[in-house]
Amino acid sequence: MSIEMMVLLLICALAVAGALAGVVAVARRSRERPTRIEANPMNPRVSAEVHAGEEQVLIHLARALGLPSDRDAVGYGEIYIAGSAGMTMKLASRSEIGRGFDAEVRVQRTRRASLAEYYILRLPGDETLHDRIVGLDEQIDGALRSLDPQAQVRRSGRPALA
Repeated sequence: MSIEMMVLLLICALAVAGALAGVVAVARRSRERPTRIEANPMNPRVSAEVHAGEEQVLIHLARALGLPSDRDAVGYGEIYIAGSAGMTMKLASRSEIGRGFDAEVRVQRTRRASLAEYYILRLPGDETLHDRIVGLDEQIDGALRSLDPQAQVRRSGRPALA
């Protein structure tokens, strides 16, 4: 076997090894998503015991999130505050066919504090919207902590942080 043939085989072997390494890296990165997003009205994505009144929690969240409250003020796929009823604030994304993102922040009084819970009710398959929802999780977490620095905030798939 000539030296040229051995060099060619070595180059081919390195190319195959590089391609395989790339496939493995992409597979690992796709599994390293911070949390899997699922619509689940029974399991909150963010839950917190906040030492403040129910109305105070909802008002603070609405202001801290900075989301418009008018559907016409947002573009297709963008998130807005769809309304509130009692101690529940509804969030949605604009969708012309009614298949957008739907979520709720529910607040109820307990003996020691107010329990704020954020649930995703419906989730479309739009990946860019998923990125916004992960950002919304962060915003809700931060807003609850800014209202009560001692809040016990829990996020689905993550340990509680004090």
